[in-house]
Amino acid sequence: MVMVVDPPAMRVISSVMGMYDLMESKVTLVEDLVKKRASFPELGAIYLLSATSRSVARLCRDYMPDGDRETPLYGNAAFIYFLGKLPDKLLSQMKTCKPLIKRIKGLGEINVDFLAKEARAFHFDMGPAFADLMLNPEGPTKAHAMVAAKLVTVC
Repeated sequence: MVMVVDPPAMRVISSVMGMYDLMESKVTLVEDLVKKRASFPELGAIYLLSATSRSVARLCRDYMPDGDRETPLYGNAAFIYFLGKLPDKLLSQMKTCKPLIKRIKGLGEINVDFLAKEARAFHFDMGPAFADLMLNPEGPTKAHAMVAAKLVTVC
């Protein structure tokens, strides 16, 4: 299997396991979703992604024909997992990609949108959000909603 991750998912995976652990689970290659990748039509793919429109669009692009290739990047099995809750809008976007839909063997939300630094310590990887959280007199902001959603995945 090939594991395809976006940058937030790579940080989550790297905080809890190494490449050896992945190889023990029959993952032969880990690739970055945002970089150009080689085609492996004989291998299935495991996607671990953040639930963003950019990641879902790139996922769909892997299975749609384009100017350089006419076949999907990966074989007939796609296991897709999101770090947090997948909004209905993004699920609808995935449904429009027919080549992807017929290859999906697993789809889920694993709710691990945080970094596990130690056995009893976690980190949200939201450095610039501190100013929004503490210095905004106008009330809740988008940063507050993001922290709340990430706390739900911890719980």
